[in-house]
Amino acid sequence: MQSKTDSVLRGQILRSMNVLDTSPEEMFDRITRIASAALNAPIAIVSLQDEERYWFKSVRGMDQTETSIEASLCQFSHEEPDIFEIRDTWEDPRLTENPFAHGKPAVRFYAGVPLVAVEGVRIGTLCVLDHEQRALTPAHKQILRDLAAMAAHELELRRLACTDALTGAWNRRMLEVVATSEFHRAERVKCPFSLAVLDIDHFKRVNDRFGHEAGNDALFGFAETFREVMRTEDWLFRIGGEEFAALLIGADGKAATEAMDRFRRAIAGPDFAVSEGRFRMTASGAVIEAANAEGIAAADLPQLLERADKGLYQAKRQGRNRIVQVA
Repeated sequence: MQSKTDSVLRGQILRSMNVLDTSPEEMFDRITRIASAALNAPIAIVSLQDEERYWFKSVRGMDQTETSIEASLCQFSHEEPDIFEIRDTWEDPRLTENPFAHGKPAVRFYAGVPLVAVEGVRIGTLCVLDHEQRALTPAHKQILRDLAAMAAHELELRRLACTDALTGAWNRRMLEVVATSEFHRAERVKCPFSLAVLDIDHFKRVNDRFGHEAGNDALFGFAETFREVMRTEDWLFRIGGEEFAALLIGADGKAATEAMDRFRRAIAGPDFAVSEGRFRMTASGAVIEAANAEGIAAADLPQLLERADKGLYQAKRQGRNRIVQVA
């Protein structure tokens, strides 16, 4: 069984790839075509595991585009380190009531390889299915492994396009993607989330006194501290030179403000050592509740960012090195 942390991280990874519920793409359709032809399997699927379902990014030989986790045969391959194979579903006691194993036409054979993100978290499966019982040859297994690696690599490239190269934080385009997803999720599951806007105090002084390399170290240190201090499900985005935004999932305005203040204190604690000397970094920020406990949005993303920016300037006028909550 994967841990709750893995489940949360998997959801974040998939959202960062901006792939769920998107249109068919030739890259993934090519993979399922090759898998089907090379392994002589009538059905081939690139499936991705969401919170409650396996969604098919590419499917060949079947009309369905998703299935529940409970019904999916892919759920078993997620527990295996390599290829998982069911040579005859009718002989497997776990599948006595499975709708695929006992449907019309019945799926008698299944083989899947997990799609693994660079963090080691399994995000989906490349699988082939047949209506006849059978077994894969060693050559067939290697083909399936190679095609799964290609699919996982393509998914990772999507993340790189949404990442700030210097800090490892997500970029502004990704903020729009994730915020849209979180507005929908908050409404669906009736839970809050909050937006924070943060700015490194007196950043120009760091660049002027210690050089741009020190400034880059400060930016990276800011993002690295966020990753160390905040929860796995929280998101950090670089949206300007020294300006960042964060989305705190499941946190109302009060909880998010407290969390961001803990982060502020963590930033202000250590000295940064560079060749020209040492400096201490502080940050100011503002937090606004983006959706309340009923999942009702306070405003759209541009409006929230505008209101949070005004709160950020308020924090700076009050002396910097502080977090304010915006009503």
